Amino acid sequence: MDVKIPQAQSPGFIGNAVKAAVGHVVSGHAHSTKGSSNASMQATAKVFGAIQGHWLSACLGVMLQLKVADALVDHAASSSSHDNAPAGQPAAAKGAANGRGAAADDDDSAGMSIEQIAAACGASSPTATSHLYKVLRVLAQHEMLDELPGRKFTPNAATVQLVQGEAPSLGHMASHLINPPKWDAWKVLPQAVQQGKTAFVLAHGMDVYQYGELPEQAAYGEEFMKAMSFFTRHSLAGGATSLKDAYDWAGARVILDVGGGRGELLSSAMSWAGPQAKGLLLDRQMVIDSIDIPGMFEAKGVAGAAGRLTLMSGDVRQPFPQQAQQAQVDTLLMKHFLSAFSDEDCALILKHCRQVLGAAQQRCHSCHMEVLAPGGSILLLQTLVPEAGDRQHNTCEDGVAPGLFAIEILAQCPGGAWRTLSEWQALFSAAGLRLAGNTSVGCNMNLMVWKAQ
Repeated sequence: MDVKIPQAQSPGFIGNAVKAAVGHVVSGHAHSTKGSSNASMQATAKVFGAIQGHWLSACLGVMLQLKVADALVDHAASSSSHDNAPAGQPAAAKGAANGRGAAADDDDSAGMSIEQIAAACGASSPTATSHLYKVLRVLAQHEMLDELPGRKFTPNAATVQLVQGEAPSLGHMASHLINPPKWDAWKVLPQAVQQGKTAFVLAHGMDVYQYGELPEQAAYGEEFMKAMSFFTRHSLAGGATSLKDAYDWAGARVILDVGGGRGELLSSAMSWAGPQAKGLLLDRQMVIDSIDIPGMFEAKGVAGAAGRLTLMSGDVRQPFPQQAQQAQVDTLLMKHFLSAFSDEDCALILKHCRQVLGAAQQRCHSCHMEVLAPGGSILLLQTLVPEAGDRQHNTCEDGVAPGLFAIEILAQCPGGAWRTLSEWQALFSAAGLRLAGNTSVGCNMNLMVWKAQ
């Protein structure tokens, strides 16, 4: 069953789900410290919260791998079809949108028994059913689903988002981040830190991108693409300022998205820039081959997209393809892309970015490097890690913790790093670029506009 979430409601739903899954056990220790001013006890509670966060993620992994969310939402939609839901909205989604299970307004019979869930998930032996109940019980305590009397469960807002249907969802994102291959990498994180290596490479003998391109790992690669498409759409939703309003897109004539995936961001940028805008997208060949131009670009109002769009494959550590060199690019996008590379690789990629930016590049004879034409801009979209000593920005509106995501990148991507603003400034300054603007956009990102110094 493919469950769609109303766009206007997604940020709040996702915030509840992510905060519950990742941050709830870290910060939610009010019971153990209530009424206590004992600093030592509070510190102990924080340590236990961190320890138990690992266990909660493991339980969420069970829910995802067994497709429990899918089973619950399907069952609730079927059993509640007689309810008076608004036209076009299943009763299950109605209840979930209100932050409670579809059965909240019915008797307990509308819930799905643990025996039914276990059977649907292939865990129907008495012992397996008992194990699954205990896992779902704790997930219900942390708001991933709702438990009713009689060992029955119903979906809530978080459950609906964890469905892994055809459309990219939080379920794909969560599954990708805690799937078995990545879990194997976390096991060897201490050795990787000690040896200065990448945990995923230690665990699998290859990096995460090589792994995803293996023929036998096609499902892993597809899950990655859906996760990234979801995260782009989600990250730019909510917040006080939208990306559309944070930048003057009317001035963008030729837009290049480096590492643009299936076009979630570029399609939006082209629609905002207007019918005169052309777009280029550079990514790996397997990604380029999976792009649905009508479904992604035409669906967002980019009329005649096939004639306005150039798709290119290549290694960004090499000079960009000739199509990019000749396109007279004036706006270059990178969203959560440079964070997958080391400082050394970032310097090389920025050099290649500068070589394609601007309709009339000039040659700096004294420094022997390309100089951006006036007005050419690099738009960097990143979630910023707090600077040293800043504990006020540990968690974004949607529950994303930038410092923890930085460790996920460290463990999975050779040389990768989510960075602080000062770290980005050092990288771009070394490449001859200055920060011309920095605006918080969406629910977890910053739009940084860079121009030639």
